[in-house]
Amino acid sequence: MRVEDLGHRYSLDVYDGELGSSATLRFVKRQGEKYPGNLTSYAGTNSQEVLRALVDRAIYVSNQRPCWQTRLSIYLMMSVIWLYEHRAARQHARKPPGFFEALYGQTCTACGHVHDERFKCR
Repeated sequence: MRVEDLGHRYSLDVYDGELGSSATLRFVKRQGEKYPGNLTSYAGTNSQEVLRALVDRAIYVSNQRPCWQTRLSIYLMMSVIWLYEHRAARQHARKPPGFFEALYGQTCTACGHVHDERFKCR
């Protein structure tokens, strides 16, 4: 893993492909008062979406070769998603989603978080 834009863009090693090839992981980068230090902006994903993909991957791997470490890692990643969504709800003064809602709930196309569709973003 190599950092291309601190906190926002990373180059990840690719395996079983062309030697030295990489994949880019890009997080959304926003500018404004709430994002000190960001001088540029661009579209990207958020940590919760990456963790949701990792949970799905871990479930797939666990079905192939079950072990307690993978089962525990699934629960821990789900907990991190819930914590991130809980933090976002607190910061936006809205009701936090439940544990499974944070993982499987509909995400907002504007902010990327799970919340009641009646809540207006931006």
